[in-house]
Amino acid sequence: MSKHHIKGCYYYPNSSQHQHCFATINKSQIQLIDTQQNALLSTFITDCQIDSPLRGVASELSFAEGGRFVPDDINHRWAFTHKKTGMSERLEKSKPLIVASIILIPLLLWFILYRGIPAIAVYSVGLASPATIEAMGEQTLNVIEKVALAPTQLPDETQNDIQLTWLQMLDKLHLDSARYRLSFYQSDYFSANAFALPHGRVIVTDELVIFLKDKPDALRAILLHEIGHVEYHHGIRLAAQATASTIVLAIIFGDLEGITEVVLGSSSSFLQQAFSRDMEREADKYAIEKLITLGYSNHDFADAIQALQKKLDEQTQLDKSWLKYLSTHPSSQERIDFARQYTPQ
Repeated sequence: MSKHHIKGCYYYPNSSQHQHCFATINKSQIQLIDTQQNALLSTFITDCQIDSPLRGVASELSFAEGGRFVPDDINHRWAFTHKKTGMSERLEKSKPLIVASIILIPLLLWFILYRGIPAIAVYSVGLASPATIEAMGEQTLNVIEKVALAPTQLPDETQNDIQLTWLQMLDKLHLDSARYRLSFYQSDYFSANAFALPHGRVIVTDELVIFLKDKPDALRAILLHEIGHVEYHHGIRLAAQATASTIVLAIIFGDLEGITEVVLGSSSSFLQQAFSRDMEREADKYAIEKLITLGYSNHDFADAIQALQKKLDEQTQLDKSWLKYLSTHPSSQERIDFARQYTPQ
């Protein structure tokens, strides 16, 4: 390698102090000489590290002792640059690749969040122990009780009648009554609503019971729908997706502190009841199948949803909060059509 000089600045180790000098390259060695011809540093090229160069940025040369040399010429490239570094620079300068990355990276992120993570969540369900699921459900219930639920105002007779229907339904379906528990609460936030927690507790609001007091089949269909969410582990999958998404985004954007908020994020996801449309269809299918098992027809589910929608339409004119339950589910007409066209396997 022929001997030549590169003008630049030498920055001392762990310091912003620098000195103007020349880098002299001679065969396998590099030497830094100041403007007074005094040697500042001498080392082998193999002991140096070249930072990956970018267009418009000087290619820095780092030394083992911690110092670095920055050429004055931002376009200077070291003759002994490794081929790997050169390839990296060419990739970074390639406009087609830059455009492709702008398009492909968001698509990849979308695929990870909306396809990869949900798929992983399905397989992760079996990894959660019953004790973990029970603890998750109770902790979630404690959070929701504090922020969105109040003690029920329903008469004891009404609660007992619904609980009896619930227990009879569980017995006929051979479901564990110790796991599936029904609880009543008054809620201004949820209004007329019902939802299931991962460990099997189903929450029904006073407003929904009063709303459907003349439609027991509609309430039965809704309860079976919520049991379907538990049977298909939708709550666990939702929590797994929320946790994985938080971790992925924290790693990508460098905000690792966000991982500490996973528990709170999981609880809020239950508050929002953001089940996917596929999950809702699974729960609907489960409810229809179990209605048939109990001696009812798939049309009973459709009639229940239709009656619920009719009552909601009437009440919505006075109070829009009555749309709370159906607003978190696929369209009523879609569910009605699915139920009426359902053919038992």
